[in-house]
Amino acid sequence: MLEQELQVARAAARAAGDEVRRMREAGLRFGYKDGRELVSEADLRAAEMLHAALTAAFPHDGWLGEEHADSDDRLPCERVWVVDPIDGTREYLQGIPEYAVSVGLVVEGHPALGVVYNPATAELYGAVCLGVGERPPRAGAATFDVLVGRSEHRWQELPPLPVGARPRGVGSVAYRLALLAAGRGDAVLTGYGRAEWDVAAGAALCLAAGLRVTGVLGDGLRFNQPDPYVRGLLAAEPGLHAHLAGFFQRLA
Repeated sequence: MLEQELQVARAAARAAGDEVRRMREAGLRFGYKDGRELVSEADLRAAEMLHAALTAAFPHDGWLGEEHADSDDRLPCERVWVVDPIDGTREYLQGIPEYAVSVGLVVEGHPALGVVYNPATAELYGAVCLGVGERPPRAGAATFDVLVGRSEHRWQELPPLPVGARPRGVGSVAYRLALLAAGRGDAVLTGYGRAEWDVAAGAALCLAAGLRVTGVLGDGLRFNQPDPYVRGLLAAEPGLHAHLAGFFQRLA
C-alpha cells in the first residue's frame, strides 16, 4: 500500500535535498518573510522541485506547502501532500547539520506516509504508517531523553519536565521526529504551535514505528485543517507518552 507514493517521495526528497546542499556550498541569498521567519533561495528552489515531482506523479492530490500560497482547494481532497522544503532553515544557513526536507502524505486528515531527508548527513527516513498499530506500553525508565528545539533548549524555554527527563536540543522538528522513530531518542516535545508541514512527515514516521503522537495534553491531531497548525506536539512510545501526557495534564 502506497509503495509508489513512498518511492516517488523518497526520490523527490533526495533530489531536492541534494540541490539545497549544493546551493549552500555555492553561496546563496536569504531574507525574512512575515517579519521574522528566515527564507532562502534554496527553500524556494526545493519547493519548486518537490511540487513538480509530486504533482506530476499524483495530479489529483491536494497540496499544502510552506513556500506555496495556500488554497481552500485542498480541503475536500482525500489525499494531501504536506511539505516543508527545508525544515530548519536557520540551522541550514548556519551550517548546523540538523535540517531536513520533510514530505508527508495525509489521507482523510491522518498521516499516512512520511519521508524526512537530512542532506547534511545523508540520512533518509521513509515509511508508510497505514495499518500499523501501537507498540505495547513498556515499563518506565529512570531517565529518558526528550528531543526539543535547539532554541528552546538554549534559552530554557521549555515547560517543566518530570523527574528523569533529559532534554536534548536538535534543530529541525521533522528531523527530531525522524530520530525518535529510528530509536535515537525517547520522546519529542514541542510546546509551541507548529505548522502542519513541520510535523506531518515526522508524525507518520513515528506512527509507523508504533509510537503515539498527539498534542502535548494527549489530544488527537488532525491534518489538512483550514488553519493548518497544531498546538504543540508530544511523541513517544505509549507507556512514556502516557506518563508525559499525564504530567502535563496535571500542570494544565
